[in-house]
Amino acid sequence: MTQKAPIDLPAGDLVHDIASEAPLRDPVRRRRVLLTAVALVVLTAMVVGLLRIVGVMGGESDEEREAAALEQVQEEVLPQLQELMARRETFFAAEREYLTAVSGPGSAPALRRVEQDMTALGTQLADVKPGAAVTSEAHDYLLEAVTALRTDASRDATALGEGDALVTRNDENALTSIKRMNKSLLFVLDAAQLPVRDFDLPGGTDKHPEDHSTTM
Repeated sequence: MTQKAPIDLPAGDLVHDIASEAPLRDPVRRRRVLLTAVALVVLTAMVVGLLRIVGVMGGESDEEREAAALEQVQEEVLPQLQELMARRETFFAAEREYLTAVSGPGSAPALRRVEQDMTALGTQLADVKPGAAVTSEAHDYLLEAVTALRTDASRDATALGEGDALVTRNDENALTSIKRMNKSLLFVLDAAQLPVRDFDLPGGTDKHPEDHSTTM
């Protein structure tokens, strides 16, 4: 009996077991397999989504999102706040010198220094508007206080130079703006959740009790 020559198959082709493919040839069983696969995909997606919601897997929890948002706010606000607080300290240093100058008979040279310092600070504040809108209100109140103190110092220095009595002996003309500035800055700290103890503000660390830095 003559044997048939073996059939040469193309390279890479696999010989499948027909019995193993039989279930897929059955339309009903094939639909069941597909439906099972789809169900597994949907179930897996639901489980992963639930895990992300509760923060077990890659997604962020509400607390993590809030912490990230707060960190972003602080990174934006803090540099502007620190710059404003530095200029504010320049103002209160001048206010302390002014209050000392008018507490006795008066010192025209000291008052002129206050006038010059407040002229320079007023120019800085007018030229530089804070980038963070949350500090812009306090910036404007500080500019108002600077203008009032410069005016008082100039008038008192002129009065002393002419042999007259001091026009003012306190900083009441700037006091309203100072109080509003301090209150506005407290709102900034609250919004950014920054500790007031780190600042020379009402409820914080009063570095110089003789000025109005903690008045509200």
